[in-house]
Amino acid sequence: MAFLRLRLGYLGPGAHIFGRCRLTYPSHIRIGADTSIGVHVSLHASSQGFIVIGERCAIAAYTRIITPTHDSSVLPITAVGINKLVSIDDHVWIGTGAIILPGVKIGSRSIVAAGAVVNRDVPEDVLVAGVPARIVKNLPPAEVRFGNGLRVKESKRASS
Repeated sequence: MAFLRLRLGYLGPGAHIFGRCRLTYPSHIRIGADTSIGVHVSLHASSQGFIVIGERCAIAAYTRIITPTHDSSVLPITAVGINKLVSIDDHVWIGTGAIILPGVKIGSRSIVAAGAVVNRDVPEDVLVAGVPARIVKNLPPAEVRFGNGLRVKESKRASS
Protein backbone atom coordinates (compact mmCIF):
# COMPACT_ATOMS: atom_id res chain seq x y z
CA MET A 1 0.00 0.00 0.00
CA ALA A 2 2.90 2.38 0.68
CA PHE A 3 4.04 1.96 -2.94
CA LEU A 4 0.52 2.72 -4.20
CA ARG A 5 0.27 5.77 -1.97
CA LEU A 6 3.31 7.18 -3.78
CA ARG A 7 2.01 6.43 -7.27
CA LEU A 8 -1.70 7.22 -7.00
CA GLY A 9 -3.04 10.76 -7.18
CA TYR A 10 -4.54 10.10 -3.75
CA LEU A 11 -5.23 7.08 -1.56
CA GLY A 12 -7.27 7.90 1.52
CA PRO A 13 -6.66 6.50 4.98
CA GLY A 14 -8.06 3.03 5.46
CA ALA A 15 -8.47 2.49 1.71
CA HIS A 16 -7.30 -0.86 0.40
CA ILE A 17 -6.54 -2.18 -3.06
CA PHE A 18 -6.39 -5.96 -3.24
CA GLY A 19 -3.92 -7.80 -5.46
CA ARG A 20 -3.57 -7.99 -9.20
CA CYS A 21 -5.31 -4.73 -10.02
CA ARG A 22 -4.39 -2.99 -13.24
CA LEU A 23 -3.84 0.76 -13.04
CA THR A 24 -3.06 3.02 -15.98
CA TYR A 25 -1.98 6.61 -15.28
CA PRO A 26 -2.13 5.98 -11.52
CA SER A 27 -1.39 9.65 -10.79
CA HIS A 28 -4.82 10.39 -12.32
CA ILE A 29 -6.63 8.07 -9.90
CA ARG A 30 -8.00 9.33 -6.56
CA ILE A 31 -9.47 6.88 -4.04
CA GLY A 32 -11.22 8.09 -0.89
CA ALA A 33 -10.89 6.92 2.70
CA ASP A 34 -12.06 3.43 3.71
CA THR A 35 -12.72 2.37 0.11
CA SER A 36 -12.10 -1.23 -0.90
CA ILE A 37 -11.00 -2.19 -4.43
CA GLY A 38 -11.29 -5.93 -5.18
CA VAL A 39 -8.91 -8.24 -7.02
CA HIS A 40 -8.41 -7.95 -10.79
CA VAL A 41 -10.06 -4.52 -10.96
CA SER A 42 -8.91 -2.37 -13.91
CA LEU A 43 -8.75 1.37 -13.37
CA HIS A 44 -7.96 2.85 -16.79
CA ALA A 45 -7.32 6.54 -16.37
CA SER A 46 -5.69 8.30 -19.29
CA SER A 47 -3.29 11.15 -20.02
CA GLN A 48 -6.13 13.65 -19.60
CA GLY A 49 -8.86 11.50 -18.03
CA PHE A 50 -9.27 11.06 -14.30
CA ILE A 51 -10.98 8.53 -12.04
CA VAL A 52 -12.26 9.89 -8.72
CA ILE A 53 -13.69 7.39 -6.24
CA GLY A 54 -15.30 8.64 -3.03
CA GLU A 55 -15.14 7.45 0.56
CA ARG A 56 -16.43 4.14 1.92
CA CYS A 57 -17.04 2.60 -1.50
CA ALA A 58 -16.86 -1.12 -2.30
CA ILE A 59 -15.70 -2.03 -5.79
CA ALA A 60 -15.89 -5.78 -6.40
CA ALA A 61 -13.51 -8.01 -8.33
CA TYR A 62 -13.14 -7.80 -12.11
CA THR A 63 -14.74 -4.35 -12.36
CA ARG A 64 -13.45 -2.08 -15.13
CA ILE A 65 -13.52 1.71 -14.98
CA ILE A 66 -12.43 3.44 -18.18
CA THR A 67 -11.78 7.12 -19.08
CA PRO A 68 -10.54 7.12 -22.73
CA THR A 69 -12.86 6.85 -25.72
CA HIS A 70 -13.10 8.02 -29.35
CA ASP A 71 -15.28 10.34 -31.42
CA SER A 72 -17.64 8.20 -33.47
CA SER A 73 -18.25 11.05 -35.97
CA VAL A 74 -14.60 11.07 -37.06
CA LEU A 75 -12.75 8.63 -39.31
CA PRO A 76 -10.32 7.12 -38.93
CA ILE A 77 -11.69 6.35 -35.49
CA THR A 78 -8.22 6.66 -33.94
CA ALA A 79 -7.83 10.25 -35.20
CA VAL A 80 -9.48 11.79 -32.14
CA GLY A 81 -9.04 10.46 -28.64
CA ILE A 82 -11.36 11.75 -25.94
CA ASN A 83 -10.64 11.55 -22.22
CA LYS A 84 -13.52 11.87 -19.78
CA LEU A 85 -13.73 12.00 -16.00
CA VAL A 86 -15.35 9.06 -14.19
CA SER A 87 -16.66 10.12 -10.79
CA ILE A 88 -18.00 7.78 -8.12
CA ASP A 89 -19.49 9.46 -5.04
CA ASP A 90 -19.38 8.21 -1.43
CA HIS A 91 -20.91 4.93 -0.20
CA VAL A 92 -21.24 3.38 -3.67
CA TRP A 93 -21.19 -0.39 -4.15
CA ILE A 94 -20.14 -1.70 -7.56
CA GLY A 95 -20.78 -5.41 -8.13
CA THR A 96 -18.48 -7.99 -9.66
CA GLY A 97 -17.58 -7.51 -13.31
CA ALA A 98 -19.36 -4.19 -13.79
CA ILE A 99 -18.04 -1.84 -16.48
CA ILE A 100 -18.12 1.92 -15.92
CA LEU A 101 -17.65 3.80 -19.19
CA PRO A 102 -16.06 7.23 -19.82
CA GLY A 103 -17.84 10.34 -18.55
CA VAL A 104 -20.09 8.56 -16.04
CA LYS A 105 -20.92 9.95 -12.60
CA ILE A 106 -22.38 7.56 -10.02
CA GLY A 107 -24.34 9.27 -7.25
CA SER A 108 -23.87 8.68 -3.54
CA ARG A 109 -25.20 5.52 -1.93
CA SER A 110 -26.10 3.88 -5.23
CA ILE A 111 -25.49 0.25 -6.18
CA VAL A 112 -24.32 -1.03 -9.57
CA ALA A 113 -25.31 -4.68 -10.04
CA ALA A 114 -22.80 -7.33 -11.04
CA GLY A 115 -22.14 -7.37 -14.78
CA ALA A 116 -23.85 -4.04 -15.46
CA VAL A 117 -22.49 -1.74 -18.17
CA VAL A 118 -22.92 1.86 -17.03
CA ASN A 119 -22.90 4.27 -19.96
CA ARG A 120 -24.77 7.22 -18.41
CA ASP A 121 -24.95 8.99 -15.07
CA VAL A 122 -26.54 7.20 -12.11
CA PRO A 123 -28.51 9.30 -9.58
CA GLU A 124 -28.17 8.94 -5.81
CA ASP A 125 -29.84 6.10 -3.89
CA VAL A 126 -30.73 3.76 -6.76
CA LEU A 127 -29.86 0.25 -7.89
CA VAL A 128 -28.90 -0.05 -11.55
CA ALA A 129 -28.53 -3.30 -13.50
CA GLY A 130 -28.31 -4.58 -17.05
CA VAL A 131 -26.63 -3.84 -20.35
CA PRO A 132 -26.91 -0.92 -20.67
CA ALA A 133 -27.53 -0.23 -16.98
CA ARG A 134 -30.99 1.04 -16.07
CA ILE A 135 -32.57 1.96 -12.75
CA VAL A 136 -34.33 -1.14 -11.41
CA LYS A 137 -35.00 0.03 -7.87
CA ASN A 138 -35.08 3.15 -5.75
CA LEU A 139 -33.28 2.43 -2.49
CA PRO A 140 -34.59 3.44 0.95
CA PRO A 141 -33.57 6.90 2.19
CA ALA A 142 -30.02 7.29 3.49
CA GLU A 143 -31.21 7.78 7.09
CA VAL A 144 -32.99 4.41 7.04
CA ARG A 145 -30.00 2.59 5.54
CA PHE A 146 -27.52 4.19 7.98
CA GLY A 147 -29.89 3.26 10.83
CA ASN A 148 -29.91 -0.34 9.61
CA GLY A 149 -26.11 -0.28 9.65
CA LEU A 150 -26.06 0.93 13.26
CA ARG A 151 -28.47 -1.84 14.30
CA VAL A 152 -26.27 -4.48 12.63
CA LYS A 153 -23.17 -3.14 14.44
CA GLU A 154 -25.02 -3.13 17.77
CA SER A 155 -26.23 -6.71 17.34
CA LYS A 156 -22.71 -7.86 16.47
CA ARG A 157 -21.33 -6.16 19.58
CA ALA A 158 -24.05 -7.68 21.75
CA SER A 159 -23.39 -11.19 20.44
CA SER A 160 -19.61 -11.04 21.01
